[in-house]
Amino acid sequence: MKKLIFGSALALGLILAGCGSGGTASTGGGTSEKEEAKPAETKKETKSSAEIINHTGTAWTDSIETVWVHSAAIFENTGDTPVKIGETQMNYKGTDGSMLGTSTMIYSIPDILLPGETAFIVESAILDGVTVDEYAETTYNFNFDKTEEVPNALEVSGTKGIQGEYGYKLTGVVKNITEKQQDDVRLAAALFDESGKLLGVLKGTVDVGIASGSEAGFELSYPELPPEVMSKISTFEVKSYGWSW
Repeated sequence: MKKLIFGSALALGLILAGCGSGGTASTGGGTSEKEEAKPAETKKETKSSAEIINHTGTAWTDSIETVWVHSAAIFENTGDTPVKIGETQMNYKGTDGSMLGTSTMIYSIPDILLPGETAFIVESAILDGVTVDEYAETTYNFNFDKTEEVPNALEVSGTKGIQGEYGYKLTGVVKNITEKQQDDVRLAAALFDESGKLLGVLKGTVDVGIASGSEAGFELSYPELPPEVMSKISTFEVKSYGWSW
């Protein structure tokens, strides 16, 4: 009789132990297999960068003894994302390290650059109270930001440089290759000598809007160029875009 009671108690204990073991296993997620670790995804780093890769500055005296300085530069997007060039300030420095003057609110043409693309900037300014020999160089302070905007680049053709009685001018045709009418068409032309040295930049606009697929003639003669560089112009590069808010 005692053996029967002991056997029943042992069987009951094994049943309860089995129930308890099942409850504990269920808290482990219902599986004992280890999940394979996934390799961490590496995110490609991008860099936004814009630099001035070429610049020039020349001072001269006009017919009424006013001292002028013509300053021009070429920006390049040296990063791997599109950038928008903001306002540029030009600083006119003297041979003694002093500041002879500044120009602000100057903007490049074009203003949005894809990686590897370039833009031109220019200004001709009067230097008061100094002589030509006191001018040393022009430095540039500018900003840029990464952008998702698309450049409104336009097509330029039929360009021709003309040395006239009243200075140098450049003519050509600009075509609107975008899908929308461009009401504010801006152009700039970088001028180089036969060795590729930057001599200056001309800029301008088209007086009327250009419908999609249409074209218009243009003439660039502003700002005034130093007389000494006009005869050295050998090649040029023209850029155009449609500006918008």
